[in-house]
Amino acid sequence: MPFLELEGLPDLEDNPRELNGELVVGSGSQATWRLTGRDLAARHFRVQTQSDGARVVPASAQNIVVLNDSQTPTEGATLNSGDVIAAGSARFVFLEDKDSPRPEPLGESAASYLVDSNARRAYALRKRVIQIGREIGCSIVLKDPTVSRFHCDVKSEGGQFVIYSMGSTGTRVNEAPVGTPRMLVEGDRIAIGDTVFTFTRRQLPPGISLVQFEDHADDSFSRRNTVLLDRVVTNESRKYTRGAKRPRNPLIPWVIGLGAIVALLVVFVAFRR
Repeated sequence: MPFLELEGLPDLEDNPRELNGELVVGSGSQATWRLTGRDLAARHFRVQTQSDGARVVPASAQNIVVLNDSQTPTEGATLNSGDVIAAGSARFVFLEDKDSPRPEPLGESAASYLVDSNARRAYALRKRVIQIGREIGCSIVLKDPTVSRFHCDVKSEGGQFVIYSMGSTGTRVNEAPVGTPRMLVEGDRIAIGDTVFTFTRRQLPPGISLVQFEDHADDSFSRRNTVLLDRVVTNESRKYTRGAKRPRNPLIPWVIGLGAIVALLVVFVAFRR
């Protein structure tokens, strides 16, 4: 009989948990294995066991599930004994039986960075959530009119780093738009407006300065309207193509003509008197 074990808590009740059919892991009341305080969604992932084996399946495309250091696709992945499933701040081990060998506990992970090669600077990912945007309250502030005030987040999940895109002008990783949360891997290039970051766990190249997250006192830039790729959004919610003239009101010529006729009538009446 297979089991799912929550790593590091051997004295927890019902740990490891016997698998028979489908087990839903999450923090909500509908989860069959409910775990709070571990940054899990209400229904985070499912472990399905059948006669031909077992699978792990994210409960939603918005939920990141890491299987052996790789992001689990939305359709799920096959499990083998000793596989490690990471979600939120929790790590689980899939076991064919209670006496199956366990993998070595996870050691301290290498430092991770977002490197802006053009600016010759790097940001260490030491916080659980790194906000990137034009707003001065963000961890990384980009003074770029095409960047939203709160453009994207880089979150620590499952022992990895995951990017969530929220900006109206979009975020791209390796030229592909980010529609759902995406786990970052070594060398990924993240395009946000005119800035491109490279994700790395390697030693920083020469000439790259490690900087702290800046404290910005002037918030005037963050209060500007966001420039979209094909239009500008103004406070009046009018939309114009960048660089194009505003469309002319078609009633203006008629108003001018009517005014001219009225003026001529006034002059004509004045001379008749």
